[in-house]
Amino acid sequence: MVFGYEGGAQAVLTCTLRAKSPTRAAIVGTDARIEIDGDFYAPATMTLLPRDGEPTRIESIHEGRGLRHQADEVAHRLAAGDLESPLMGLDESIAIMQTMDAVQVQALRD
Repeated sequence: MVFGYEGGAQAVLTCTLRAKSPTRAAIVGTDARIEIDGDFYAPATMTLLPRDGEPTRIESIHEGRGLRHQADEVAHRLAAGDLESPLMGLDESIAIMQTMDAVQVQALRD
């Protein structure tokens, strides 16, 4: 999948259920990139690689694996009696699901 955004940013994503693929991620900018080590959804370490200069390795110490930030946010919102998060509202969640549905339709055509 290739997504284009206002301002020229792009996202390139791949997925499969038919093979064990790497679950890596990189965020690339004009001055540096960040490579997330291991599974992108459960990052333990990442490396900042500036265009000029030495790489910096960043370690994250946490309990559990994957989607912990999302689970924490849901717990906080439920405890507060909120119906949605100000960090990611319902409209954005619906838009993402619509995009995923459109990608699935395209994949089934091929």
